[in-house]
Amino acid sequence: MKKVLLSLLLAALLVGAWIWHGHRAPADAPDEDAKPTAQVQVAPLQTREISQTLPAFGVVEAAPAGIRALTLAYDCVVRSVAAPTGTRVAAGGLILEVGPTPDAQLQLDSARATAEAAAKGLASAQERFDLRLANAQDLLVAKQAADDARLKLASYQSRMAEADGRLTSAVDGVVTRLDWQPGATVAAGTVLAVVGASGQLEAHLTVEAAAVGMVHAGESVNLTSANRPDAAPASGVVRLVGGSVDPVTGAVDVRVPLPAAANWLLGEHVQGAIETQRKTALVAPRSAVLPDDDKFILFTVKDGKATKHEVQTGIGDDQGVEVITSDLRTGDLAVTLGNYELDDGMAVQVGVPGAKSDAAKDDRGDAPAAGQDAAPKAADAPTPEAKP
Repeated sequence: MKKVLLSLLLAALLVGAWIWHGHRAPADAPDEDAKPTAQVQVAPLQTREISQTLPAFGVVEAAPAGIRALTLAYDCVVRSVAAPTGTRVAAGGLILEVGPTPDAQLQLDSARATAEAAAKGLASAQERFDLRLANAQDLLVAKQAADDARLKLASYQSRMAEADGRLTSAVDGVVTRLDWQPGATVAAGTVLAVVGASGQLEAHLTVEAAAVGMVHAGESVNLTSANRPDAAPASGVVRLVGGSVDPVTGAVDVRVPLPAAANWLLGEHVQGAIETQRKTALVAPRSAVLPDDDKFILFTVKDGKATKHEVQTGIGDDQGVEVITSDLRTGDLAVTLGNYELDDGMAVQVGVPGAKSDAAKDDRGDAPAAGQDAAPKAADAPTPEAKP
């Protein structure tokens, strides 16, 4: 009898151990087949128009065709300045008042007196010739002297026709240069003032000499003011590219005419983006393309798996970069976040930017591990009753 009871007790213990082990194994035994899952964010590849731009910086200047220099053909003295440098002037507007120097006035008076004397000499020679007291040669000499004196006087009078001393602007514009103060003596032919015509302004930009080969006349340029953030941007085209390098800055000049209706200020600093290339291409977000030694790679997601692609990059803009490869298409989902941790074929879970995990939490506030069910608590597990 004791042997039977002992056998039953041993059998009950074995059954209980087997049942207990069966409930504990799923919770305690590691899942050898479980693989790491990466959380990533994706964006679709797009086929769109993309352009490459070259940055340039410079100032607004008067275009050479719009510059008007004011000079006088006689020595003068500056009496007053009505429009100093930087002043807007209308066509016919007064810029400064001048008067002839004493020497210039003396030359005019001398020319006038010489002309009067020569005219009287000619009249006298003609009278003597008529009385046969002078020959034809005497008359010719007197006539030549009178003509020379008359031409000299006419020249002085034409050059000093502005005897009232009022120098005015020939165009609507801005005075870009005026170096004289009242009382200054200015020699004949010296520039008194320079006016830049409104509507004939241009951006004088500079680019690095190493990149000047990318810039050509006729290329589009977007311009924005560096001094006035609220100023409306403008567009233009490259008029010319300089043929020399500035020995101080190492830069090359690029000139872009400004629209006549644009409200730009002379001397204003501008930023330019010169469009050096434009085409339609397959474009990926910049964050999706990763450097890998001497090449570039990109990961896409399909059926919950990451696929690695080796790509070549082309032109780019602020939003994306051209990718050149034969195994990518428009609409493919490129990984933009989390791609540094990926390997080819790795399982991934696509997340929404800024969204929190929706995994359910247990009563302790801990979310169950991905791919596993929460193990039942020991208090809730069924307890087998051993029967004799």
